Amino acid sequence: MSGRLEGQSVVVTGGGSGIGAAAASRFAAEGASVAVVDRSGDAAAATANDITAAGGTSVAITADVSSLGDMERMAAEAVRRFGAIHGLFANAGITGVGDAMSLDVELWDRVIAINLTGVWLSNKAVLPHLLEAGGGSIVNQASVAGLVGIPGIAPYAAAKAGVIGLTRQIAVEFGNRQVRANALCPGTVPTPLVAATYAERAKQNIPTATGAMTAEEGMKNAVKRYPIGRLGTPEEIAAFALFLLSDEAGWITGGVFAADGGYTAV
Repeated sequence: MSGRLEGQSVVVTGGGSGIGAAAASRFAAEGASVAVVDRSGDAAAATANDITAAGGTSVAITADVSSLGDMERMAAEAVRRFGAIHGLFANAGITGVGDAMSLDVELWDRVIAINLTGVWLSNKAVLPHLLEAGGGSIVNQASVAGLVGIPGIAPYAAAKAGVIGLTRQIAVEFGNRQVRANALCPGTVPTPLVAATYAERAKQNIPTATGAMTAEEGMKNAVKRYPIGRLGTPEEIAAFALFLLSDEAGWITGGVFAADGGYTAV
């Protein structure tokens, strides 16, 4: 690796699995000290231990992104361990299946609390420390679902569209203080979250965009929607997040970037 984050400390929420775990490991390999944050303490510890075993620097923090107290404690712990915070990858999220008519209010509230409010709270908690460090970079995990309609995931799509708007606000409100903020919008990446979404769609008999009904059919047929002919990998999304966090993206802020194998071009 080339040390693109050498000397920096980065917080990764949802770092216990999937894209978050891949990103935390990649950031550490590029020289960053990484705070791995997850609701599951065991999952956070597993990622942090992998980083340490590979020669990197990491700390595991158990926290719920929908709790401001947890997010403030997370930020304070990262600063205590590493001295500063220079970057945030706000990646934590949950699945949210249902259409706008039949969706339960309770599910809507839970998805918005984690996938949108949780992103805001993590940003809110980290921003003072980025300003104290003289600036930094925020990458908020959105989704192609925030850019185009996808059947059966109304609360998830609404939350991700909100993340895009929030990210742009942070970019314009804090850019003059050297804080950059960008939204990353992955397409289908076979992670535990995506698998759970397809399984819940199948359980509720909600067809996917390709008409598939079972979770297995959904994952297999999703490939047909991608001009590049395959789904993405956690490592590919991690690489894009790395670029946006690094100084190589020093003049990039307020951007909304689809990493989707051509999905939104169709």
